[in-house]
Amino acid sequence: MFRFVAACRFLVFQCLLFTLFTTARPTFAQPTPPKRELRGVWIATVENIDWPSSRSLPPEQQRREYRRMLDTHQRNGINAVFVQVRPASDAFYQSELEPWSKWLTGTQGKAPAPYYDPLPFLIEEAHNRGMEFHAWFNPYRATMDTVTRRLAPNHPYRRHPEWFLRYSGKLLYNPGLPAVREYIGR
Repeated sequence: MFRFVAACRFLVFQCLLFTLFTTARPTFAQPTPPKRELRGVWIATVENIDWPSSRSLPPEQQRREYRRMLDTHQRNGINAVFVQVRPASDAFYQSELEPWSKWLTGTQGKAPAPYYDPLPFLIEEAHNRGMEFHAWFNPYRATMDTVTRRLAPNHPYRRHPEWFLRYSGKLLYNPGLPAVREYIGR
């Protein structure tokens, strides 16, 4: 009789273990949610590749063009934009460090007229469509050619020509200089 009871207990114990491991889940093993997809596009401003389509567009037309571009991207399932805001040591926003971009206004150093700061607008329009906004800048490209006479008076080359190298028909910041690395990180 003792062996029968022991065998029954062993069988019940095995059934309990089987049930426990096949149906119960530990509280720490929560199902992993699927990763969110990042479906982004690059919007290049250098040489007016993507936006604005021309250096001579008035601000209202620039804004319409950007909105249309975002609407198209939204319809195509894009959820993030990477906008080039510092293409060549110039800026698509009010900056104390670098001049206004010539690809925004036609003349480097000239603010949009009538005045507006494009960066807050760009961010807000992306967010209005549920898109992430990522500001993209080229850290080492200072010009698209080596003609320095056309650079704005507040272009970094005017203050620190020793920071730059001529390479492949362009002016580039010299990343080997500590002062350049510090400046780029600002």
